[in-house]
Amino acid sequence: MKAVTLQALNHVVLADVPRPSPAPNQLLVRMAAATVCTSDLQDMAHNPFGAALPLTMRHEGAGTVVALGDAVTGFVLGDRVATHPVHPCGHCDACTGGAAHLCIEMGHFGLNMPGTFAEYYVVRQDRARRLPDPVPFDVAALFEPLCVCLQALAQARLRPGDHLLILGDGPFGLIMARLAEDMALSDVVVAGHRDFRLAHAGTARTVNTTGRADLAQTLLAAHGGVGYDAIILATARAPVNAVLSCLRRKGRLVFFSAVPGDTPVDLFSVHVKELELIGACNDEDRLDDALAYLVAHGDALANLVTHHLPLDAYQDALDLAAHGHDRAIKVAMTLGHDAR
Repeated sequence: MKAVTLQALNHVVLADVPRPSPAPNQLLVRMAAATVCTSDLQDMAHNPFGAALPLTMRHEGAGTVVALGDAVTGFVLGDRVATHPVHPCGHCDACTGGAAHLCIEMGHFGLNMPGTFAEYYVVRQDRARRLPDPVPFDVAALFEPLCVCLQALAQARLRPGDHLLILGDGPFGLIMARLAEDMALSDVVVAGHRDFRLAHAGTARTVNTTGRADLAQTLLAAHGGVGYDAIILATARAPVNAVLSCLRRKGRLVFFSAVPGDTPVDLFSVHVKELELIGACNDEDRLDDALAYLVAHGDALANLVTHHLPLDAYQDALDLAAHGHDRAIKVAMTLGHDAR
């Protein structure tokens, strides 16, 4: 089969690779749509997790079941499925301690399992969900992004009437803004740099921080000078202390994007304002909630998938995701007519 493979740092090719066979508890899926994630670009450039190369890239996808492992139940040939890349081992300390999403020995598409940028890929049956016919494959490829965005919002511990700031106008920040519409919050503000992307933030209020010398002042001004109950950091580039200063007392800063390098933190403010700094990594089995959202609101998410390119145009898809922030949000690689 054809697969987009990372051969070495910044060396990606469409290669002929063996078609995988499902293990007893796995499904073999014919990929219909696989969306590009920012982490795919980071893996290409840096391979931060030290994955063995070459490997079939990445992790967001949906498609049709074409083969079943001997022990699979609940699925039949021809089922349309959305898939989740994280496969907890089930026996490490994290898994047995209630934190399977932080599994020490996890399998993961595009890292130590074949990824979704291929004609076929395998997924463990518990990490797949059947798709109702009305949900198009390109929107269903947002299944795992929905899961992790639900996790970030859960980590923020928002209550009705709270005020939320989402810092970052990338696909994940925009998905969080859509999800927050159902949370009865008093105010949701999305801050970023690109008017094109901010225009996709749903009902949230938006602020373009480009060229603003004082980020904290700009973010507070967008909220009438009052601090936020929670801020989700959906970008790796924001100055953390400026963001901390935008929180109310007892506010919560959720680190959704990994902030690289050593990061100075104003611990005095954390102390005197009793602030909370919380991570959000992967998700705590939010597959069913994500599927429910796809069924109820899939049409509203469709405009986040702005481009569709065939698998053999993989380089154009990756370049668009990396450099087309003024015209692209989610870029889907597809196989023929199956994407919709």
